[in-house]
Order: sequence, then C-alpha cells, then structure tokens
Amino acid sequence: MTYEWPLYFCLFLALWSAVIGGVFSAFSEFIMSGLLRAAPSGGIEAMQHINRTVIKTQFVAGILSIALFSVLFALYSLTVFEGAARGTLIFAPVVYLPTVFFMTIFGNVPMNNKLDRLDHTSASAEAYWIKYGRDWTRLNHVRSLGSILTAGLYVIAAIALITSAQV
Repeated sequence: MTYEWPLYFCLFLALWSAVIGGVFSAFSEFIMSGLLRAAPSGGIEAMQHINRTVIKTQFVAGILSIALFSVLFALYSLTVFEGAARGTLIFAPVVYLPTVFFMTIFGNVPMNNKLDRLDHTSASAEAYWIKYGRDWTRLNHVRSLGSILTAGLYVIAAIALITSAQV
C-alpha cells in the first residue's frame, strides 16, 4: 500500500501556508506602512474597504481550511505514521492554530470590526488608527511567522514521509 496522497497533501499545505504567510508579510511590510503614512482618513477608509473585501476571498477560505485540514491530518497521522512524519504533522496545527487561526479570530478581526464601525473622518477614528496600525501590524507579524513555520513543518513532514519509505 502506498501513501502518496499524504506526501502531496503535505506539499499542498506547505505551499498554501507559505502563500498565506507571504500575504501577511506583504501586509506587514509595505501595505500597512503605506496606509499609515497616508492621511489618517484616507488610510482608515482604505483599510475599511480592504477588510470588507477580504472576507469574500480565497485568502480567508485558505486560513480557515488550513486550520481544519491540519487538525484532521494530524489526527489521521496518529493512526498511520510514526517518527518524524507523525511528530511534524501533529506539531503543524499546534503552531498554526494559535499563531494564525486564533490570532486572526481573536486579534485582528475584532480590531478590524472596531475600525469598520468608525467614521473614517472622525477624531476618534484618527486616534484609534494610531493604536490600530501598531497593534494590528504586530499581530500580523505573528501570523506571518506562524504561517511560514507551518509551511516549513509540512515540508519537513513530506521529507520524513519520503525518507521513511511510507510513501
């Protein structure tokens, strides 16, 4: 019996996690930086539109599906694999869930929702924008790192599957 699909699934999850991490990284490194350099009302309005648009994208579907698939794959690995493959497949959601999935749901999204409720031209929005930019970007750095680490773990799992001849 061959286990080729787990190898390909590891590579798929690695690639998708890396793409998610790349988007987070781009946002942290230059998109937020550019928005924060704009006039507050312009930066706030642009971010409000970005946050309203992102909900309907494959990016968000990717964040959610990686969380689900990584947990299911880890549970599957408990019954099928041994050694490094099992360990990395279990460790991947341990990294991904708190740093990406939960950080998104309990950190960035509530901040986005609060920003969305503000009139982008108000003084209260301008005051919040300064805190938002700093705190949101810090959380986003964590999401970037978490996604990239998760991608690396799936690459390691794929290598472990190949070297253990379980493929």
